[in-house]
Amino acid sequence: MRAFIILVAAALTACAANAADWVSVCYGQDAQYMQTIGGPGYFHIGNGDGTYDTQKLTQAYYDGNIVCGTADPKAPVGSNHVGMVCADKSRKVISVMYLEQMKQKHSPKDAPAYCNARVSVH
Repeated sequence: MRAFIILVAAALTACAANAADWVSVCYGQDAQYMQTIGGPGYFHIGNGDGTYDTQKLTQAYYDGNIVCGTADPKAPVGSNHVGMVCADKSRKVISVMYLEQMKQKHSPKDAPAYCNARVSVH
């Protein structure tokens, strides 16, 4: 029984170690994408008047270099019609697919760049 408890504790620790927060901030644009691996994500876009549109996202893709979130179906639809947001740490970009583009079934790796960004993983 003790060995079982040690194995479960080790597995939980490994899962917690894999949980990471990705923070991506656009250069030259007022936008930020934050995604917790296995958890919620948020896309914040400045409106130019000091206010922000914030869209809640649900993680939909992760391969170690790219993480993507799709619009949370339970959340109110944002006025920007964003369907998927991706952060690519190797290309250093935030990519956005709008709802119309998502209907065309583009891969997250082919998502059009929204901005060059600082992508960090914590």
